[in-house]
Amino acid sequence: MTSLTQTLADFTVKTRFEDLPRSVVHETKRLLLDTIGCALGAVDTPSGRIALEYVDTLGGAPHASVVGAARRSSATAAAYANARLANVLDADDTFPTSTHFGNATVFSALALAEIDGRSGRDLLGAIAVGFDVGARIGSWMGAPMQIENGKVIGWNELGGPAATIAWAAIGASAHIARLDGGQANHAFGIGGSNSPQPTLRKWAESVEQPMYKYADAGWCAEIGVSSALLARLGSTGFKDILDGENAFWKFYGSPGHDDHALLAGLGQDWQILNTTYKPWPCCRWIHHPLTALAQLLDRHALRPDEITRVVVRANPFALTPIFREQQPRDLLSAEFSHAHALAALAHAIPPGPRWYDAATMSDPRIAAFRERVTVTAEPSSSNIAEWMTGGQWRGVPGGVDIHARGTVFSATADNATGDPWTAATRFSDAQIRSKFGVMAGLDAAGGGPEERQRAAREVMDVVMALDELPVERLTESLGELCRSMRVQA
Repeated sequence: MTSLTQTLADFTVKTRFEDLPRSVVHETKRLLLDTIGCALGAVDTPSGRIALEYVDTLGGAPHASVVGAARRSSATAAAYANARLANVLDADDTFPTSTHFGNATVFSALALAEIDGRSGRDLLGAIAVGFDVGARIGSWMGAPMQIENGKVIGWNELGGPAATIAWAAIGASAHIARLDGGQANHAFGIGGSNSPQPTLRKWAESVEQPMYKYADAGWCAEIGVSSALLARLGSTGFKDILDGENAFWKFYGSPGHDDHALLAGLGQDWQILNTTYKPWPCCRWIHHPLTALAQLLDRHALRPDEITRVVVRANPFALTPIFREQQPRDLLSAEFSHAHALAALAHAIPPGPRWYDAATMSDPRIAAFRERVTVTAEPSSSNIAEWMTGGQWRGVPGGVDIHARGTVFSATADNATGDPWTAATRFSDAQIRSKFGVMAGLDAAGGGPEERQRAAREVMDVVMALDELPVERLTESLGELCRSMRVQA
């Protein structure tokens, strides 16, 4: 039986831009702009420089654009570098299966759009479809925990975000490469069989993080591009990769699967509408306490030097040693440190690459504030299974208790800023644009070198009008912005 595999493959290649609701088109543009911005912000980080040097070493036919690079590269190399860059700062969107895959969705699709000369509509359609594939695979496999009678009884031995990242890239690539249903089926088999290993448990126990964290988004994007190109050339893969006793969910380590979550509302319930955007460049699990902190800082005009202690109340995922680390030694580890994130926010560090530059990491004020932050469990989120629906969670409370002025100021956030399910937390278009500007080196109000301001606005405007433009307009405007950033750095 190949019913699950073929049904999802057919959806991937038969859906057209005209089938997308206007709300989905608009959200896809927002995701595209946000993801490009995250990549721009990472260009000058250590991980970013390595990614760019790596693809420059590889060389290859100049088929596709590389963010921050002076020259083009092969489609696979460009997909690798760009998706890797988009995840470096941990500022990219997060789907409520606790995974990031906008990075590989966007940049696998863009690489193939360039090599095949596709339109802006083609690119937007591929991103929306690929995102849906990744989201549905994640929901199908469920959370990386064991649940019995509605309660968490343990954590999976295997699991991790790489599966959904790779599948989103496979879906986006199969769509924009214009595979037929049979070829898409084979692309699924090729890509699914060659997904990265599930490393979540190793990541969770490591205070000092490797540069690729829990998965290399670049490799996942490259898997998507390669799977589509190989299938288009006639290569074959398992045609039943999602079906049967030994389907993908099983060999990837999930203790169960939900076939209804995989296909329910296919083509009608678009999962891109459920992605969350990040106002701050750090793990999404830290955003609930950060949201609470931001509310208290604003409401009471609290200054960091007035704060003598902060108690973070975190959900069960954010209680491992890496989240409790008070003095992280590098960028990757700092992205998961409650203490560092709260210190950066309290001191009004612009939420982008400056959160992790050498001056911020070594700032004695930041270090002193981090020492005053401790982490404990948030009682209302102790059983995380209660907050889940269909393999997703859309609100897991977290909060802070701030000791200052001889009293304790407390707040709890069920939803974090950037969550789309409440009017109070939904990220506006203006916030998306402001974040993009900061990632491009402007200030929160869009101020900065005039040429860079103009180039940044051009990219934003092109993305928001991309359904009426060729992909070349996007890559040309992005290239101009990158050149302005290099010249004026």
